[in-house]
Amino acid sequence: MSKYCLVQINAPSREEADRIIEKMLQKHLIAGANITETPSKYWWKGKIESHKYFSILAYSLSRLKERIISETHKVHSDETPAIVFWPIDANKDFLEWIDENCLK
Repeated sequence: MSKYCLVQINAPSREEADRIIEKMLQKHLIAGANITETPSKYWWKGKIESHKYFSILAYSLSRLKERIISETHKVHSDETPAIVFWPIDANKDFLEWIDENCLK
Protein backbone atom coordinates (compact mmCIF):
# COMPACT_ATOMS: atom_id res chain seq x y z
CA MET A 1 0.00 0.00 0.00
CA SER A 2 1.14 3.52 -0.75
CA LYS A 3 2.27 5.73 2.10
CA TYR A 4 0.09 8.55 0.72
CA CYS A 5 -3.63 8.69 0.00
CA LEU A 6 -6.37 10.83 -1.43
CA VAL A 7 -9.44 10.80 0.82
CA GLN A 8 -12.90 11.51 -0.57
CA ILE A 9 -15.66 12.39 1.87
CA ASN A 10 -19.07 13.50 0.64
CA ALA A 11 -20.98 15.97 2.82
CA PRO A 12 -24.64 17.06 2.42
CA SER A 13 -23.86 20.80 2.80
CA ARG A 14 -20.99 23.21 2.19
CA GLU A 15 -21.02 24.13 5.88
CA GLU A 16 -20.64 20.51 6.94
CA ALA A 17 -17.83 19.98 4.41
CA ASP A 18 -16.05 23.04 5.84
CA ARG A 19 -16.48 21.70 9.42
CA ILE A 20 -15.07 18.31 8.45
CA ILE A 21 -12.05 19.85 6.72
CA GLU A 22 -11.39 22.27 9.59
CA LYS A 23 -11.49 19.45 12.15
CA MET A 24 -9.14 17.28 10.07
CA LEU A 25 -6.72 20.18 9.54
CA GLN A 26 -6.68 21.14 13.24
CA LYS A 27 -5.83 17.53 14.16
CA HIS A 28 -3.24 17.31 11.34
CA LEU A 29 -5.04 14.29 9.87
CA ILE A 30 -4.91 15.89 6.40
CA ALA A 31 -2.47 18.30 4.80
CA GLY A 32 -5.14 20.09 2.75
CA ALA A 33 -8.39 19.62 0.86
CA ASN A 34 -10.57 20.82 -2.01
CA ILE A 35 -14.36 20.97 -2.12
CA THR A 36 -16.52 20.52 -5.21
CA GLU A 37 -20.30 20.58 -5.45
CA THR A 38 -21.74 17.55 -7.21
CA PRO A 39 -25.16 16.04 -7.88
CA SER A 40 -25.60 12.54 -6.50
CA LYS A 41 -28.00 9.65 -7.11
CA TYR A 42 -27.95 6.55 -4.91
CA TRP A 43 -29.97 3.74 -3.39
CA TRP A 44 -31.12 4.41 0.17
CA LYS A 45 -33.54 2.26 2.14
CA GLY A 46 -35.09 0.68 -0.94
CA LYS A 47 -35.48 3.72 -3.18
CA ILE A 48 -33.40 5.90 -5.45
CA GLU A 49 -32.51 9.27 -3.92
CA SER A 50 -31.24 12.45 -5.56
CA HIS A 51 -29.28 14.97 -3.55
CA LYS A 52 -26.62 17.64 -3.97
CA TYR A 53 -23.39 16.73 -2.16
CA PHE A 54 -20.12 18.51 -1.51
CA SER A 55 -17.20 16.26 -2.28
CA ILE A 56 -14.08 16.74 -0.17
CA LEU A 57 -10.80 15.60 -1.73
CA ALA A 58 -8.11 15.60 0.96
CA TYR A 59 -4.43 14.67 0.97
CA SER A 60 -3.14 12.49 3.79
CA LEU A 61 -1.06 9.55 4.95
CA SER A 62 -2.50 6.05 4.64
CA ARG A 63 -1.59 5.22 8.25
CA LEU A 64 -4.12 7.86 9.42
CA LYS A 65 -7.07 6.06 7.78
CA GLU A 66 -8.78 4.79 10.96
CA ARG A 67 -8.43 8.15 12.73
CA ILE A 68 -9.89 9.97 9.70
CA ILE A 69 -12.85 7.56 9.64
CA SER A 70 -13.41 7.97 13.38
CA GLU A 71 -13.24 11.77 13.33
CA THR A 72 -15.52 11.98 10.28
CA HIS A 73 -18.18 9.89 12.02
CA LYS A 74 -18.13 12.31 14.96
CA VAL A 75 -19.17 15.31 12.83
CA HIS A 76 -20.90 13.87 9.75
CA SER A 77 -24.70 14.01 9.69
CA ASP A 78 -25.20 11.07 7.29
CA GLU A 79 -26.00 7.69 8.81
CA THR A 80 -23.56 6.03 6.39
CA PRO A 81 -21.07 8.62 5.15
CA ALA A 82 -18.90 7.82 2.14
CA ILE A 83 -15.25 7.89 3.24
CA VAL A 84 -13.08 6.55 0.41
CA PHE A 85 -9.28 6.18 0.32
CA TRP A 86 -7.13 5.95 -2.83
CA PRO A 87 -3.39 5.36 -2.80
CA ILE A 88 -1.52 8.12 -4.61
CA ASP A 89 1.90 8.83 -6.02
CA ALA A 90 2.94 12.34 -6.98
CA ASN A 91 5.84 14.73 -7.37
CA LYS A 92 8.38 14.58 -4.55
CA ASP A 93 7.83 18.14 -3.24
CA PHE A 94 4.06 17.56 -3.00
CA LEU A 95 4.54 14.32 -1.06
CA GLU A 96 7.02 16.08 1.24
CA TRP A 97 4.37 18.76 1.87
CA ILE A 98 1.91 16.02 2.94
CA ASP A 99 4.58 14.54 5.27
CA GLU A 100 5.33 17.95 6.80
CA ASN A 101 1.69 18.79 7.50
CA CYS A 102 0.19 15.51 8.73
CA LEU A 103 0.40 14.06 12.22
CA LYS A 104 3.83 12.66 12.99
